[in-house]
Amino acid sequence: MGRPLIAVSAGMEPLPTAFGTIDCTKLTAGYTHAIYAAGGQPVILPVVEDPPPELLSRMDGLLLTGGGDLDPALYGEEPDETVYGVRRDRDAFETALYLEAVFLGLPVLALCRGLQLINVLHGGNLRQEIQGHWQENPAERPSHEITVTAGSALADAMGPAAVARVNSYHHQGLNDLGAGLRVTAACGDVIEAVEATDKDVVAVQWHPEHLRATDHQQHALFESFVKRAAATRTTARRK
Repeated sequence: MGRPLIAVSAGMEPLPTAFGTIDCTKLTAGYTHAIYAAGGQPVILPVVEDPPPELLSRMDGLLLTGGGDLDPALYGEEPDETVYGVRRDRDAFETALYLEAVFLGLPVLALCRGLQLINVLHGGNLRQEIQGHWQENPAERPSHEITVTAGSALADAMGPAAVARVNSYHHQGLNDLGAGLRVTAACGDVIEAVEATDKDVVAVQWHPEHLRATDHQQHALFESFVKRAAATRTTARRK
């Protein structure tokens, strides 16, 4: 049957090239390595203007990746001095991807920035600056524990343990929770994961792609996602 095709969103940043500093598609290899190791075939989708309405029609799942901050205008606020890396073109592109994935019934896994985008698209907002969640040690080493909600899709994916150790590279966090979402992991008063109550959407604040090589819980998160994508493809072909 082959590997399920997983659409992976990629960022856009000005980078130095032989032609000067110009916009370039940027995606760390950890995302694609994690999808492939879990049994999926990653398909990188660069930011484009006016994406076609059937961009995901041949895909089996969507991975929303990390990156710079969302434009606070998306949730009705002005940016404070800590906001960085805003790309309105990426905000618009990934919004279109998410809405199409939900419409098609594709499973969605969202990481870091992806979680924040989903919360905003569901009507929630963000805390523009939080303290103590940008670690100094390498990304492949966890920095703190999270408490995982029993009975959640996240717990089903990562195993029955009530806690997990994660890395932390975010200076923002969720504030008001969006409609149709529920919290499935937290570290103190910081929301670390949410999932949709009526859609196959799992979103986490950390970066499991850097931990999965040495942490079976993090690898299992990608395995569960890819298996759901494979099941979605099988179901669609039977119709």
